[in-house]
Amino acid sequence: MTEGFRPYAGIRILDMTHELGRYATRLFADLGAEVLRVEPPGGLPDRERDTAAVPGGAEAFAFYNASKKSIVLDLSGNAGRAALADLARDAQVVVLERGGPIGADDIAWLRGLNPASVITYISPYGLGGPLADAPASDLTLQAAGGIAWMTGRGGEPPLRLPGQQAAMVVSVYAAVATAVSLLDAEARGRGHILDVSAQEAIAHSLQNAIQVWDLERRISHRAGEGTRDASENIYECRDGHVFLASPPTTGVSWKSLVAWMRECGHPSAEAFADEKWLDRKYRSRPEARAEFQPLFEAFTRGFTKQELVENALKRRIVMSQVSRVRDVLDDRQLAHRDYFVRMGEGGARFPGAPYKLSEPVWRVAPAPALGEHNALLARP
Repeated sequence: MTEGFRPYAGIRILDMTHELGRYATRLFADLGAEVLRVEPPGGLPDRERDTAAVPGGAEAFAFYNASKKSIVLDLSGNAGRAALADLARDAQVVVLERGGPIGADDIAWLRGLNPASVITYISPYGLGGPLADAPASDLTLQAAGGIAWMTGRGGEPPLRLPGQQAAMVVSVYAAVATAVSLLDAEARGRGHILDVSAQEAIAHSLQNAIQVWDLERRISHRAGEGTRDASENIYECRDGHVFLASPPTTGVSWKSLVAWMRECGHPSAEAFADEKWLDRKYRSRPEARAEFQPLFEAFTRGFTKQELVENALKRRIVMSQVSRVRDVLDDRQLAHRDYFVRMGEGGARFPGAPYKLSEPVWRVAPAPALGEHNALLARP
């Protein structure tokens, strides 16, 4: 492990998260904090769940827990509680999660051990209220937070965003709130208790949907505000899909698109030359969208994504590739930036740090084995 810029060097964080908060503590570990995963015998829930029960879970565990340390404590007895108390007295931050080794009832105890520390409690719905103890999953949190309602095509059912997005969103909010609180605690010598709700964090990420309700008492819907142009959609091509947005109001885009089809001798050019396609009201109707798609896909199916986008750029047409996971992994721009890093025994590729600093950060270390750093309990 090589040294670099470590803004959180000298900061100790006790991490008792296992799903919703583990990315938050990973962010601090990336920036030099000593993050100690305090685990019960057998490990925190994500250790068994991700490494055994979920396909690809071992890679997920390695990603979320990189650069951390693992200490095993049996908190059911006095010895384990005393050891945790010793760690807490020296920690600047303690991050808890509902369902972890200790819970909301222990916040006051931790606060008494170190009044200057920041205690961050992450849960699905917050510490209080009727849903404080309700079961939750990524799907239910996305639904309750509203992001599922805003995702998908207009007129079709809501969609769950792929991946564990509820955990990622709440982790980012928790990390930012913890960082701000830590700065204040260092300046004033007075700690903070943070109550971070995954549902609330997701609700804060709904673009302007909340403001639309506050100001207009109107519920935002999938497909944005107002009806989209007939051209604005995802279309099939020879090796995947492309996105197009080419209403007549976007400069030369529409004229260039029709001219391109005409140059290729494609029959769709004549269909799109009809004056009705210059009528904004017609293009907003469902029948226009239904007519546009087969005509345009008859043209795009003769090209690859790369060919379509290269031609579109030359002709100033608004078009982009729709990337699959493999496309992202093989993206030349990301490769040039060294965005992906290899971690773990298998050398799996993971996204790198979500930021670029003027100096290199220290290199990512593998996720810890269970109890790998228990020797820290004996140090003076």
